[in-house]
Amino acid sequence: MRIVGLKIEKGLVAASVVQKDFRRTELVDSFSLPFATDAELMGILKERSKDWTGAKIVSSIPGHLFSQRTLTLPFADRKRIEKALPFEVEDLVPFDLGDVVLDHLVLWSATEKKETATPVLCMLLPKTVLRQHLDLLAGAGIDPQAIVPSFAGLSAVANMMPKDTGTLLLCGADVCFRQSGVLKALRSFSIGQPTGGLRHVLQALEIEHQEKVEKAALLIDDGSARAILAEAGVAVDLVIPEINGKKALDPVSLGIALLDDVNFRKGEFAYHLADEGTRRKRRMLIIAAAVAALLFTVNIAVKFSIVRSGYGKLDAEIKEIYRQTFPDGKPAADPVRQMRDKLSEAKKLFGALGSGSSVLDVMKTVTDGIPKEVRVNFTEFVLESDRLKLQGEASSFESVDKIKAELQKSPLFTEVTVLDTRMGVDNKVKFRFDIKLKQGM
Repeated sequence: MRIVGLKIEKGLVAASVVQKDFRRTELVDSFSLPFATDAELMGILKERSKDWTGAKIVSSIPGHLFSQRTLTLPFADRKRIEKALPFEVEDLVPFDLGDVVLDHLVLWSATEKKETATPVLCMLLPKTVLRQHLDLLAGAGIDPQAIVPSFAGLSAVANMMPKDTGTLLLCGADVCFRQSGVLKALRSFSIGQPTGGLRHVLQALEIEHQEKVEKAALLIDDGSARAILAEAGVAVDLVIPEINGKKALDPVSLGIALLDDVNFRKGEFAYHLADEGTRRKRRMLIIAAAVAALLFTVNIAVKFSIVRSGYGKLDAEIKEIYRQTFPDGKPAADPVRQMRDKLSEAKKLFGALGSGSSVLDVMKTVTDGIPKEVRVNFTEFVLESDRLKLQGEASSFESVDKIKAELQKSPLFTEVTVLDTRMGVDNKVKFRFDIKLKQGM
């Protein structure tokens, strides 16, 4: 598979193209070019992308446009993390999660370090920024399969570097912080700003991780960064990552091409393949469907007389079944419809659960089961088949235990399970119950 790692930042566009096969990864092309205007950028992208036909394109957005939080979770499975992140981060950010796209990167596996918790870098990107970036690339005829933050490329580059390379890996405005070769932090800073620059990022990382940065590796030579690091007493080496002896002109774009675990193209921004190969397959499918439709029509014409003669016999059998099922009922013009109507009436009469209990009965049972001294606010009540899902807020963990104990006493419920309890920002305990209902009389 050919993969293109594309990095676009203010005044600079860079890309690395790798050929990734089952046993071998090879760097086949790279470039780093300045541009002064959007028109000049479009020209570079249109010219270079001629060689990218059929390749997977991973494009980056400058990391300082992302918000990030580092969380600690008791598991490392990606699907479980994706489900848990919105609940974990909603109280930590000052904006609506509906306005951003959310993804994450596991800094290291808890099982690998024999620890009980996994640090997860949660990243949030405003939808407006993502839409603008996709529109920009669309103007050059590029539809990337994946979108990532620029600093995420350093996580892949860090895996290629020896542990003694340095605590700090720096490439332009992207920073990777390691301790004993273990990835601890990724971020970007704003070049040329009075605050939030490299000096402030360096101080913040040292305070957060309680370790003095003694050695740094520059992946691209930068006189300004050298001066700031020298002023801070940090030894600096120029270290350019390579694959099989080939060095990329922009290491971050190389890391972006090697990145597998992050993609902000999801939901309404999900990638939809629309290349020439897909259009050709679509045309073939349309032709095949037309031929199949013609054969189907011929087949129907041949079988119609046979089916028609058998239909009268089938209709008579259905009416006989109806008569045997409802011997006191009137003869039915449409026995199937009338049997469905009678079944619906029986369900309403007997209850929604098939146990003689209606939804209102379940709600009343839950309400009656709440101890009088417990104050609780239910925020979700979902009844699906024989399962009831409850979500709400209580004043304490003890209150949640009392609610569970009382609900277990109900003859209507066979199992009451607490899925989750956690303290919210308003000092109220948020909880979720999964309750199994008794079926049958």
